[in-house]
Amino acid sequence: MTDFREREPGSPDALRAGAEGRSGADAAHRPGPRPSPRPAPSDAPGKPAATDPTNAGDPAAAMEELLRTLSLLPGPTGQEDEVLAWVRREWEGRGEVTQSPVGNLYLHIPGPGPRVLLAAHADELSLIVRSVTADGFLRVLPGERDTFAFPYFLGAPLKVLADSGPLPGVVATTTGHALTPEQRERTKLGWDDLFVDVGLTAEECAERGIRVGTRMVWDPQLRRVGRLLVGKAMDNRLGCAVLVDLARRLSKPRFDVTLALTVQEEIGMVGASSLARDGRSFDVGFVIDNGLAGDIPTVSEAHVPVKLGAGPALVHRDSSVHYSRRLIAELRATAARHAIPVQDLVLFHYSSDGAHLARQGMETLLIAPPIRYSHSPFEAVDVRDVEATARLLEAYLSAGPA
Repeated sequence: MTDFREREPGSPDALRAGAEGRSGADAAHRPGPRPSPRPAPSDAPGKPAATDPTNAGDPAAAMEELLRTLSLLPGPTGQEDEVLAWVRREWEGRGEVTQSPVGNLYLHIPGPGPRVLLAAHADELSLIVRSVTADGFLRVLPGERDTFAFPYFLGAPLKVLADSGPLPGVVATTTGHALTPEQRERTKLGWDDLFVDVGLTAEECAERGIRVGTRMVWDPQLRRVGRLLVGKAMDNRLGCAVLVDLARRLSKPRFDVTLALTVQEEIGMVGASSLARDGRSFDVGFVIDNGLAGDIPTVSEAHVPVKLGAGPALVHRDSSVHYSRRLIAELRATAARHAIPVQDLVLFHYSSDGAHLARQGMETLLIAPPIRYSHSPFEAVDVRDVEATARLLEAYLSAGPA
């Protein structure tokens, strides 16, 4: 998801920008045992494990394990390598797997019908080093076009992707007793007021491979909070999780299906805009990206009538494109036939890969499992909405709307 709002960092609007949800309805989903809140196990130190695809007895639990694994992978814009490599290993043997020069990853599952693309972006919000001070502090800028996420970086733990391996860091500024009277009177901060402390000298930074251009991502604890899974990069690892799960589910689709992980969405949908130059063409394009939940106290239901726990949203329009009314009707019919809950959503300050698919001649629809607190290190999802998205797409691609 890319947000085109122009906000002053630290403004009241920016401080509210991450809030998009209040508690959702549970009744629309099939209940199941609550999965364990422990993190996913690892195949190797520091590496998330491959998810067990055999956990078919509890689809929501299997989806949560998959989403945990993908969320923990670092994938800043322009450096999505770990996410793409993990998914490539998942996709091998399920069809033809290819990768374009710009980095987009594809899985082709042949079928008899029209050519259908399902796309989700692999990148997440990040910071990038613009200079290293003589004392070893890192001056940074956002790695994407989003500036209104500024307040959620201050004080946040980071994973710095140094050449020698990931290192911990924290976003800091002058605080407490060290503030001058002038600094105490300031009501907002800018990027020049922030730096990243990695606890190293400039020489040690150089030895570890921290330099101009080094990227870093949020590194919060991934937690279960009631029925919610809360952590970083739900935007858009939930879309990646849907495509991984869908590849496991599909056997004989009625369409010629291609799944795609696109790169650099957060800085301007770079990967999606390159599809035609890859020599690929499709008749229909589905984008799976997170939607906004309006079920929290500070968001009006009149503006965002979408709740967590009530299924994925079928998006009618966003900042850049109006989506296919025919596809919305067909997905709604499929959902009704299979008792899968769906919601309807109109977005204003939001854009996705969808417009770029439409510009390349595809009839396009954005399917959006909702999240709360987008573009923050505490993005919150109801995993049942993500699992319902995979189930809906499986039903549509296999059997059709009626």
